Amino acid sequence: MCSTPKPKQKIKGKTSTNVVSILSQMNAEKRKQFAERANEASVRREIKKQKAILEQIQVDQNKAHAPLKKKTMTSKPWHYWLISASFSEIFQTLFHKNHAMK
Repeated sequence: MCSTPKPKQKIKGKTSTNVVSILSQMNAEKRKQFAERANEASVRREIKKQKAILEQIQVDQNKAHAPLKKKTMTSKPWHYWLISASFSEIFQTLFHKNHAMK
């Protein structure tokens, strides 16, 4: 196993003995409120993390099934596309030559 790297030079600085933590300066009620708020934030972060994982799984599944859903109009005449197309698709096809039929 690797050990953590050690600095080659000793750190020169003053050490202070009067370092006090934030929680030690609070009374019991304030510490309790702080802990509750911190726990709620932790739960929110965990829920957000789980949602992100589920969304990524769903995106991956959609990408896996995307080629199966894609249909080409090579087997049907163009008027089948015209019946099912929206006005915006028709407009884009007529006025923008680079838009392909779906």
